[in-house]
Amino acid sequence: MHPPRIRAGVLAALILLTACSDPSSTPVATSSANAMLSGQPSATPAPTQAPTPPNVTPQPTPRQPTPPPPVAGCRAGNRVAAGGPQTFYTVPNAGQNVALTFDMGGRLDPALAIMGFLVENRVCATLFPTGAMSQTEVGQQVLAVVREHPELFEIGNHTMHHCDLVSGGAGSPTTAPCAGGAPTADFIRKELTAAAAILQAGTGQNPQPYWRPPYGSVNPAVVDAAASVGYTKTFMWDIDTIDWKPTSDGGPSAEQIASKVITQAQDGSNVLMHIGGYETLNALRIMVPGLRDRGFMLTSLSDLLN
Repeated sequence: MHPPRIRAGVLAALILLTACSDPSSTPVATSSANAMLSGQPSATPAPTQAPTPPNVTPQPTPRQPTPPPPVAGCRAGNRVAAGGPQTFYTVPNAGQNVALTFDMGGRLDPALAIMGFLVENRVCATLFPTGAMSQTEVGQQVLAVVREHPELFEIGNHTMHHCDLVSGGAGSPTTAPCAGGAPTADFIRKELTAAAAILQAGTGQNPQPYWRPPYGSVNPAVVDAAASVGYTKTFMWDIDTIDWKPTSDGGPSAEQIASKVITQAQDGSNVLMHIGGYETLNALRIMVPGLRDRGFMLTSLSDLLN
C-alpha cells in the first residue's frame, strides 16, 4: 500500500496530463491578437481607417458684382460764363473726355430707366428738355432726378415747343404753337424764356447760357436772338445716334448705336441722344463700358468747357 500523500500526488499528475492532451478542452488564456484574427463575435474590432476622399474638382468662388466706377473727375453744373455767342460741335482742348447729351422733346417711355442707368453707373450728362415735355408727369420725374443729382446732371434749354426756329413748323407734342411761317426774334426769345422758368422750377438750375436748337435748325439770326436772352452757348453735336427712329422704320439697333459712338468718339466729342430713344437704354449698356475701356471720361458739357 502506498502512503496517502503519494497516492494524492499521482492522482493530481494524471488529471493535469489528461487536460493538456485533450484538444476539446478550453485553453486557460487566449491572446487578444489571436482573438482578433479568429473572427469570433467577442473579438475587439480594429479601428476603422477614414476612407480616402475621391478627386473633387474645386468649385470657383462666386464673383461679387463689380461696383460702378467712381466719378473720378466727372462733374456737372460748373457752368461757364455767358460771354459772347459761340456754337460748338465738339469742344476743343477738352482732353480725353466725351459728353453724352440727351434731348427731351418728344417720346419719354424709357426716360426714367435711362436716368436710373446713368445714376447707377455714375455717368455725368447734360440734358436739353423742352418746357412742354417737362410739364408731363414723366418729364417732372426726370427733372426731379436732375435735382437729386446735381453732381451728375446739368440742363440746357431746348425751347418751349420744339419748333423749327429757322423755317417754322414742326413742334412737339403739338404743332400748333409752331405754325405761321419763319419765327421772329421775339418768338424765339419767348420760346427760351418760357421754357427756362419751367426747367429752373423743376431742377433748381438756371439753364443759361446753354441751349440746343430743335432739329439742329439754326442760322446767325437765331443765334443772335438766343444770345439776346442769355443763351450764348449753342450746342450742336459731332455724333448723331439717330436713336429717335425706331428699328421698324429703319432706325439703328442698340448695337449699331453703341458701335457708332465707341468707334467715332474723340477728345471733346458731343454725342446726341434722346431721353426717349427707342434703343438708347440698351445702347448705353454697351456704350458706357466701351467708351471707358477706350480711356474716355464720360462727363458734362460744362466739364468739357472747363
